[in-house]
Amino acid sequence: MRFCSMVCAVSLSASIQFLISVFVTILVSIIWNRRHHPRIPHPEIASLPTPVPASCLETSSNPSQPEQPNQEEAEETENEEVYPIVRLPYSEDTIVALLSDIYRIYVQLGYMNNRADGMEELAWPPPEGHSINEAICEELNLSPKVISLMRRLPYPVSIGIAANIPFMPRSTAFVYIDDRQIRDGRDPGRWTFDRPRKDFLLPHEIALACSDDEGIHLVLDTEENTIRESDWQDLEDEDGNADFRGLPAQHAPTFLTEYIHKLRSLEEIPVGEYNGRYFYHVEYDKACPMVKKVLQEQFGWPYDFRETEWKAVAKDTLKRLGQLNP
Repeated sequence: MRFCSMVCAVSLSASIQFLISVFVTILVSIIWNRRHHPRIPHPEIASLPTPVPASCLETSSNPSQPEQPNQEEAEETENEEVYPIVRLPYSEDTIVALLSDIYRIYVQLGYMNNRADGMEELAWPPPEGHSINEAICEELNLSPKVISLMRRLPYPVSIGIAANIPFMPRSTAFVYIDDRQIRDGRDPGRWTFDRPRKDFLLPHEIALACSDDEGIHLVLDTEENTIRESDWQDLEDEDGNADFRGLPAQHAPTFLTEYIHKLRSLEEIPVGEYNGRYFYHVEYDKACPMVKKVLQEQFGWPYDFRETEWKAVAKDTLKRLGQLNP
């Protein structure tokens, strides 16, 4: 009898544990289903749109809803949106400072003012500014900003010197201290072979440089504070109209600053050699990496630059490096 009581107790205990296990399992299952498969209330189910049969989607030529762009197209559209940027107003001091920095680098590297005869190739403006022919400026209806800038810029000392010393690769600087160049500069694409037009450029535009053998023209707009860079083909259309204004307008200080960076980093190296003046470019000229290495490691460019020592050997060094890397 005692044995039977013990058996019954054990059976009852096992049954209770089994029931508890079943209850826990059911409870966990209910919680999991609610979390991962939430039920939608009946009112919300009634408001959902009725699915369109696949056959209708395939045959319908006028869908009621426009096709949604994919993520890649949406990103492209977003990137094309133009953020409105208000440029800083034109500053003559800034333009003069940047153009003067370019010429100072040219002098440092012996690209200018390093002739054996000691002749100066660069005319710096005096404190009161260069003497500019005001009568010609008035005849051409030039704006006061353009005339003022002409007075303050450094120039090659003559048209002949400018023609032999590119201002930028394949570009020749205008020399507005020469009366003829004031007229020439109004028509940068034609003055070398035809009578320059007086009104090709607007009164507030000034050509800083013109194309030299399929190079580039640089036109500064003193109202927009921009520079447009055009090659000899894009300057004007077949009818002679100013086509370059359709080109992208670049922020003038940024454009000049980026060029100064190329010079200081020796991405562009102005070379004054026996047989002329030109530029080495890091991507196109085999001698460029070696010239860069010599300037940086042997002569301390740009922060500890031994300018006098470099100028004394520049022509011979460049000639040798050019022969080693034809």
